[in-house]
Amino acid sequence: MRKLLVVTLLLTLFYGTAQAQTPAKQLYSAVLKNNPTEVESLLTGGVDANAAVEMVPGFPTTYLIIAAGQNHLDIAKALIKHKALVNRLGSFKETALMAAAAQGHQEMVAYLLANGADPKATDDEGKDALALAKAGNHTAVVGLLGKKK
Repeated sequence: MRKLLVVTLLLTLFYGTAQAQTPAKQLYSAVLKNNPTEVESLLTGGVDANAAVEMVPGFPTTYLIIAAGQNHLDIAKALIKHKALVNRLGSFKETALMAAAAQGHQEMVAYLLANGADPKATDDEGKDALALAKAGNHTAVVGLLGKKK
């Protein structure tokens, strides 16, 4: 009985470790840590740049939304290079552009706009990137987005 318990425990730990090391989870970790070299390597190796990510269980988002909100420009560039959908929605109908605008990340906003981000898209509260930038008092981003209206 004791051996069976130990074997079961070891298999459970091995399975948990194997699950924690999936390429998608490695990409998630590399995006959070702002590690463009690892992100590029994982994407080149075939990890889907558009896979749903759950930072909070039950609320999917995208790698690009995470990168945009944290102002990881090199990560965003790698994701878009590997076909990340710029206007893909998160669980609250937010986009990467909205995430960047809400945080006042001017260079990220400019980059996303240059790569097809839709400034007129609205979240589930009806707010667009311009409204989010205004709410955050991010005047430089408001100026950028105001030109797109």
